[in-house]
Amino acid sequence: MFADLHMHSKASDGTNSPSVVVRLAKEHGLSCISLTDHDTVEGLEEAIEASFKYQIEVIPGIEFNCYYKEQEVHILGYFINYRDQKFTEKLDEMKKLRNDRAMAIIKKLNELGIKITKEDVLEFTSEKFIGRPHIARAMIKKNYVESVKEAFDKYIGVGAPAYVERYRITPFKAIEYILENGAVPVLAHPGLLQEDAIIKELVNNGLVGIEVYHSKHTSHDVEKYLKKAKEYNLIITGGTDFHGIEVDGRDLLGTIKLECEYVEILKSKAKNVEISK
Repeated sequence: MFADLHMHSKASDGTNSPSVVVRLAKEHGLSCISLTDHDTVEGLEEAIEASFKYQIEVIPGIEFNCYYKEQEVHILGYFINYRDQKFTEKLDEMKKLRNDRAMAIIKKLNELGIKITKEDVLEFTSEKFIGRPHIARAMIKKNYVESVKEAFDKYIGVGAPAYVERYRITPFKAIEYILENGAVPVLAHPGLLQEDAIIKELVNNGLVGIEVYHSKHTSHDVEKYLKKAKEYNLIITGGTDFHGIEVDGRDLLGTIKLECEYVEILKSKAKNVEISK
């Protein structure tokens, strides 16, 4: 019995619908997953409905994209009450800012001679979440680039000519939102951080867990963050950060198999456990 607590769907920048993500997880032998789309809970209802069909536990989650001291910091939230109006209103505000940014990127691309429209991008997503990966896929379809990576490297990645900075909340604000919701805040893929000093600050602001096991973590990273978890009395989580083969470049499902004992510890910290049933 294994879990994968970091997965994405079409509700954000994944390539599969929430129900397909659940089915694929079941087919790969998982007994529990968490859908953790970026800055949105739009896919959770569908995923939890699918959990009954496929007989697999789905923990409602989210991944906040944050920024602090010139580095990206992602905060996962587990056992999110996705029906909480106060919480969803915050997400709606973030969604508007994200979509405004997407339109600014499209405008820059047009000025560079890359003639794509919002309608082209919406073939790969919906108005609910427009992100750079969707813009990249529209560019591929129109033969401007051959891959998502090429689109980012040449046009829409950080420092590229069509890149537009976007509004990000701080990781401390994300932790605040998650705790107010009754959910459990966890630091995502710490091995991707530029430096670790922030971990102590996050703990002092209410961080409960750390994602020790991740598809981009080395064995050295795992050993390092197991020690950090012990040092700061943080619960341990893990997941693949699955987006789909088109984005990931390989099938990540099943490459991280978190022991279910860690899920039980996670549940013990949550106030919204019933929301996933």
